[in-house]
Amino acid sequence: MAIASMIVQPANNRINEVAAALGAMYGITVHTTTPKQEVIVIVEAKSLAAVAEIAKQVERMTDVLGVFPAYITTADQVDGQ
Repeated sequence: MAIASMIVQPANNRINEVAAALGAMYGITVHTTTPKQEVIVIVEAKSLAAVAEIAKQVERMTDVLGVFPAYITTADQVDGQ
């Protein structure tokens, strides 16, 4: 399993809508929103490739200006998986 923390930058005044849409997505947990109008999320997926695909989906969302990975781990994966 791969786990990532990401900072999602919504368009101005769209933080609530973006946070709600992110919270409805499979594999994403909204951790918090910041005073800088960022949404911090945790992504859990089967693999790093799956995390990357989720990040691409988020990038393509209406009102999302950018997605910035902050932390990624696969520490519980066995080599070769």
